[in-house]
Amino acid sequence: MDVKIYDNYTKAGKILEDIFAALRVRPGDKIVDIADTVENEIVRKGAMPAFPANISINEVAAHYTAVPNDAITVKEGDLVKIDLGAHIDGYIADAAVTFCSEKNDMIVAVQNAVNAATKLMVPGKKVSQVSEAIESEIESKGFRPVNNLTGHSLDKFVFHGPVPIPNVRNGIDYEFKVDDVFAVEPFATDGVGAVKDSERVYIFSYLKDHNTRLPESRQVLSLAKKDFSSLPFCERWIKGITPIKFDLAVKQLVAAGALQPHAVLREAGRGLVAQAEHTVIVRDKPVVTTG
Repeated sequence: MDVKIYDNYTKAGKILEDIFAALRVRPGDKIVDIADTVENEIVRKGAMPAFPANISINEVAAHYTAVPNDAITVKEGDLVKIDLGAHIDGYIADAAVTFCSEKNDMIVAVQNAVNAATKLMVPGKKVSQVSEAIESEIESKGFRPVNNLTGHSLDKFVFHGPVPIPNVRNGIDYEFKVDDVFAVEPFATDGVGAVKDSERVYIFSYLKDHNTRLPESRQVLSLAKKDFSSLPFCERWIKGITPIKFDLAVKQLVAAGALQPHAVLREAGRGLVAQAEHTVIVRDKPVVTTG
């Protein structure tokens, strides 16, 4: 790996590490304020958000991001999963932490799981070995891993690469190679152990060009391609379009196959969900860029 690329990965990771170290999530906090604060901090520290801040509460596992003027607030005892991405010149750091105002063993389970996983991310180890460690740590605390959410490889401007790291035992025999970059993200639940799409979609990403008469659709698609480099975006990032026209634009573009919708994911049994995540550069001594 080129020194400049390595520096970009590690600098982006350090930015997320510092943001999480300073972040406090308290009952009464508005999630839109949290999202705006952490995204602005990513920029202030010299990177760009790799995707909108995911702030997913309780049975919502992933892909919820605040809409403009979002009224949702954190409540006592909520499991608040904050998943952040930062990139420098397209080199991405991806990390997540679960906050709760009360002690919660599910948070301990995912923290133990991500720590066990990162230690195994050395050349020659297999994805299946990492997944087994994740599942074992989560089950040892009496919870279930979420079987249809995975960690993933990373590349320049590629947020979800082709190699997954499932949170359950599997037969994936991919062997880690020096300088592979992966986000490993255990999810634990007291539900059925799977997530499903909800009807709500607040995050989108560019897929292809599309001719449209609607000026708002043209504006959204242009920004998605040019300003966000095909990485995920949300309504809060699009200025000058009313919520009604934004909704109309993205529905049109999704129907045309020009945008990819990332539906809010909910635990299928309405169980609570906790998440932890780190980004790792594979070395003989793994480089955890985000912690």
